[in-house]
Amino acid sequence: MFRLSAEVSHEWERRTTLRDYHAGHIPKEELCDADFLLKAAAEHHGTDSARPCPICEGVMQDVLWIYGDNLGRRSGTARSEAEIDEITGQVGPITVHRVEVCRRCGWNHLLTEARAEPVPD
Repeated sequence: MFRLSAEVSHEWERRTTLRDYHAGHIPKEELCDADFLLKAAAEHHGTDSARPCPICEGVMQDVLWIYGDNLGRRSGTARSEAEIDEITGQVGPITVHRVEVCRRCGWNHLLTEARAEPVPD
């Protein structure tokens, strides 16, 4: 299994964005802009989020995206935890972004960034 370290939370930005939306400073269309690929990644690679969508109260998915120079064409793709475990075993540490996505209204927000590294046997 891999372990996550050096995690950076984007919860503060999420709360600020939602506060500005509810105050009428940000239009819904600006927040609910998930494109086809992001929604498809949520459908095929996402796991149900612990909280409902802050815009439409729908079920959201958390999607893991991987990044790293050592990944080649796999960088910038959505992956399951099992795939991330396999990939870190092959190439070493990578960066993982956790994004929440609502497939109903299109809300999406980066939740965390972290370094994923293989756990030695």
